[in-house]
Amino acid sequence: MSSTTQQPADPASEPPSDAASVPAPEPAPDPASGPGRPRRVSVVVATRNRPTDIRHLLTSIVAHDNGTVHEVVLVDDASDAPLTVDDADRPFPVRILRNARCLGAAASRNLAAREATGDVLAFLDDDARPLPDWFHVLDSALTPDRAAVTGRVLPFDSSIVARARQYRYEVRYDKHPEYSPVTFFAGGNSAVWTDRFLAADGFPDVVTASDNGLVERLADSGGQVFFVPALRIAHRNSKGAGIAFREAWRAGRLAPRSTPAAALRRFADTARIQPWSDDPAAAGLNLGLQAANSLATALPAV
Repeated sequence: MSSTTQQPADPASEPPSDAASVPAPEPAPDPASGPGRPRRVSVVVATRNRPTDIRHLLTSIVAHDNGTVHEVVLVDDASDAPLTVDDADRPFPVRILRNARCLGAAASRNLAAREATGDVLAFLDDDARPLPDWFHVLDSALTPDRAAVTGRVLPFDSSIVARARQYRYEVRYDKHPEYSPVTFFAGGNSAVWTDRFLAADGFPDVVTASDNGLVERLADSGGQVFFVPALRIAHRNSKGAGIAFREAWRAGRLAPRSTPAAALRRFADTARIQPWSDDPAAAGLNLGLQAANSLATALPAV
């Protein structure tokens, strides 16, 4: 029987009707083949002003749970209307923590990790949907010798911004064989041992790139993140072009300074790999985002 607790600590829309098609999941591994005893997975979700997305996500978790979900910990990052969830009969408890003021995803996830009681932290975004084999894949892929695993993000929207973002993802994925160590961490599609996460002091509390900052912290404590392509979610990739440009600029301002020549080389390299013949609109947007990022890195620090 599920329980819902709220501790002091959305005008959201339904998933888009023009959702892009998501590939059918591969056959799920036999849960008995996973190493060791069954995991106790604490699913962690930071959210703000998206109660409808949370409802859909909880439904998805219930549908795909393979018996390893120990709890779901939601962190309401000071939503305009405090987040609540219904008392549906779920096989795991749902806990709600609430920030008194907006602290951002990194701080919210760190709060949930400190409060979680499972031995694995599984991070999902509120606008993500795990594919049916997600928990099976997690259970078999997160072995004791791997501090953390991260997977592929697939779009369920098909706007220009979403397609451009997905192309950037695919370029990254193509560089990494299955189960190879990586220097990126998808904060909305990943899992890490709780003790390793806490020993690394969690996500750095920065405005952007906190996900990848965790990779560095895990490495400092002797752990690595491994790429598991079969660990897949569907995600709303587009938050709008304005937000995409702001994030590209902000990431550039927070990155180490580079020379104008180096920034220009990055811009030229980006232009060469874009899908100009297949999707010129997405290619042009990606080039514009790279221009903003390159310019931001080349300007003097404030």
